[in-house]
Amino acid sequence: MSSNIFYSFAFIKIKTQTDMANSNLLETGSSTQNYYQSINKTYRKLYQKLLMLHYPYYKEHDESLEDRQVNLTNHCISHIGELENKDVLEVGCGNGTQSLYIYENYQPGSMTGIDINAHNIALAHSINGSHNNLEFMVDDAQQLEKVPDDSVDVLLCIESAFHYPEKHRFMQEVHRVVKPGGTFLIADILSRSYQHRGPFERWKRKMSYHHWTESHYLKKFRENKLNISQKENITEAVKKGYKGYDRWITRKNFNSWMDYIKFKLFIFLQVKINILLLNKRRKYFIFVGEPDKN
Repeated sequence: MSSNIFYSFAFIKIKTQTDMANSNLLETGSSTQNYYQSINKTYRKLYQKLLMLHYPYYKEHDESLEDRQVNLTNHCISHIGELENKDVLEVGCGNGTQSLYIYENYQPGSMTGIDINAHNIALAHSINGSHNNLEFMVDDAQQLEKVPDDSVDVLLCIESAFHYPEKHRFMQEVHRVVKPGGTFLIADILSRSYQHRGPFERWKRKMSYHHWTESHYLKKFRENKLNISQKENITEAVKKGYKGYDRWITRKNFNSWMDYIKFKLFIFLQVKINILLLNKRRKYFIFVGEPDKN
């Protein structure tokens, strides 16, 4: 789903009390699949559970990483309104944690999460428990082969679309699967410009990073008959979401001070990179709208 706090250009070796010894856990810069496997593994080792896979959103002082991830989800849902008894589809659901949170807290009639990464979907199944109306499937956002026409009241795509090389095809699928009068919400990391960055372009393609500008998004929405009713730039709240990040990881998770210090340094660098990108090259937008079925 996302480029979040553990966004990296390389990998690091760390050891903790919970069997992390001699493991290359954060091979985040080698491929998209390795990125998400590394993030999920790290969350489970550090927090003993999976967390959502997106940026933090600031609301109050002294919030945890999990609190601020939940804040972002709640803020997105606030743009849509009631989900009770509605059929909700999350495209790019990652490890399923966000879909599970929405299902348990907003009571949709059904909740379906799809992700192209089979490892993520396996994790999603592992946390689902006995929720009969919560389903996870492997599917491609640019095809949505397992989602019928006009079957979705609310479609959510939170911090996933920047991975789609053919977002216009995804938009065609949004138009196809959302019911007349239904709603879609896309929260995405946008590029401020299409200026090339030399050697990073090859790495971005390897990681399947395909950021659009705001103007490009709005043009493609119009071309695909998706009417935008709301848009919001939440970049500042996301940047502020990193405030106090040094308290999110504690010494007790590590066998030695050296491992703890190395990891803290690593996280410091990644946070600074994320903030730099959001200051200079990226911005975080929410788009809400409905398909024009006429």
